[in-house]
This record gives sequence, C-alpha cells and structure tokens, in this order.
Amino acid sequence: MAYEKATELLEAARRLHAVSHVDLDGLVSAALLLRWARRRGIEAKHDVAGVRGLYRMLRRALQEAAGRPGTVVVVVDLSPGSRADAEAVAGLLRWGQRLVWIDHHEWPEGAREALERAGAIVVHDRSRVTAEMACAVARCTSEDRTLVEIARADDSCSEDHLGLADKWRLVLRHLDWEGLRRAAGALAEGSLWPDWAREIYEREAPSYYQEIREKTSVNSYEFNGIRVVVVTPPPRASGCDVQRLGLVPGPGEADVAVILYPRGISIRTWGQLRADCIASRLGGGGHSHVAGAPRPSTTMGPAQIARMVANAVEGCRAEQ
Repeated sequence: MAYEKATELLEAARRLHAVSHVDLDGLVSAALLLRWARRRGIEAKHDVAGVRGLYRMLRRALQEAAGRPGTVVVVVDLSPGSRADAEAVAGLLRWGQRLVWIDHHEWPEGAREALERAGAIVVHDRSRVTAEMACAVARCTSEDRTLVEIARADDSCSEDHLGLADKWRLVLRHLDWEGLRRAAGALAEGSLWPDWAREIYEREAPSYYQEIREKTSVNSYEFNGIRVVVVTPPPRASGCDVQRLGLVPGPGEADVAVILYPRGISIRTWGQLRADCIASRLGGGGHSHVAGAPRPSTTMGPAQIARMVANAVEGCRAEQ
C-alpha cells in the first residue's frame, strides 16, 4: 500500500526535491528519481546528506517546499537516528508539505509511526536495497534496472555485470558534496561511467588497493566455541574492498568476521546467525548478514572487540 501511495503522490507532483545518502545506493536512488522527473518534464532538485546532517537538510528542504506548492520531498537511503529525530521532522510538516521517505535500513521503534501521523508516506522494506524500492515507486523502465543492479552489488559487496560498483565506491570516497550531486546527475543522464570518474579511479586505485593489501591485519579468536576473526584495514578502506581482496575470512574459517575501524565495526555473518541482531546489541543495525555498530572506544583492541562480539552472538543465539 505504501508503494502505491508514494507513486500516486509523485505523479501529482509539480516539483521534486530528493534528499539522498552519500553512498552508491543513495545516489542511484536519487538518479532514478531525477530520471523520473525528467521524463515527466517537472523541476527536480537533489541534495545529499549524512545521518548527522539529515535533520538540518530536511528542515531547509521542507521550509522551501512550504513556499513552493506542489513540491514533494523524497528522502532515500537514510533512516532517522532516533524516534525523537523522526518526531522533529514530523513537526516540520505543519504547513502541509508532502514528504515521501524510502529506506531499507533498520529504524528506531516508533519512528515510522511518528512520521506517518504527520502525513508522511514511509516506504520501508528491509528485504530490498533502496534503489530497488525507488525504482518501484518511480515505475522504472528497463534501462533503469542496470542502475539498480549496480546499487545492489555495492550494498551486498558483490559484482554487477559491468563491474562498476567497485569503481564507483572508490570514486565516491574522493568527492565533496558537489561532486556527489554531480555523480547522481551523471547517472540520471545515462552516463554510467563518465570520463571524470574514470580519471579519479585510475589515479587513486593503485595506491588504494596496495595500501589495503600491505596494511590490513587479521586476528582470530575463539570464545565459548564462537570463532571471531577481526580484520583491521587502513582507516580509509571500504569493508567491501577488503572483502573483495580476499582479506575477510569465509564461513568455514569463522562464525563472525569483524572489520575494525577507528569509530565503528562492520560485521559479517553466514547461515542462521544474523549480523543485524549482533549489531543491535552493540548499538547499531543493518542487514541479515552485513551490519555495523559504533566502536565503544578507540582503546579497545581486536581481542576486546572479538570478546564483545562473541558475547553478543551468545545473546542472539539464545533468542533463536
């Protein structure tokens, strides 16, 4: 029902303002919406935001929409940080602005209800990447589905048939806010791999991958029969790239793999063990086999992190 309501609202729009996350899934979702607006001949605007800057960006977008009747603001690939954040956004809708929120991440309890009570349409589906959901709402064409494949490959750390997810992932790490909007614009126009992006990739890729190979450490631990491998890459490395280079163990070598960053951890699991359950016990969230959580302290080393994760695994198994 939410998909149909979102589509109906978009079809009635005279202006579209997309606010997306900075990663490839978010930018592809925005590109799909920009393509839809172009096909319909309506004005469209795109902004990017991180989790911390989301409320500030939405406040500006919704204030602008209040003075531009017919505007629909669409948030893609971002979740409210808390129920209080969702209630704060809901409070911005007091002038009747129209808001559609499309996302696949785990949401805080009560956040969706707070937005829907204020009139927002929330399309929340944990089983799909956001680009796939945006595609359904915007009634994608067959040409659009290549973009969805690229977004899905990036989100799942797999490969698309064009091999572009890995390349875009690296390029996006070198772009500022304007560059990220430029990337979404290029994708919207059908330029899946523009020359300027290729130049960045060719310049940065050799040293980037070499640094990952040379500076990544791997430590294995076992607590109460739970095998945890902690992989510590260079701070700027993507977990997907570390995995693609074969530095993250597979299911035969560990029950849980943890990629350790200065401020957070990325969790990989297999089979029945859910990464999102582990992450939620550590203050984070994510998907069934890929999730993330904050790192409690930079002074916690791999062994301490491994024990903390193993304790969370025991709790998750007790719930099954």
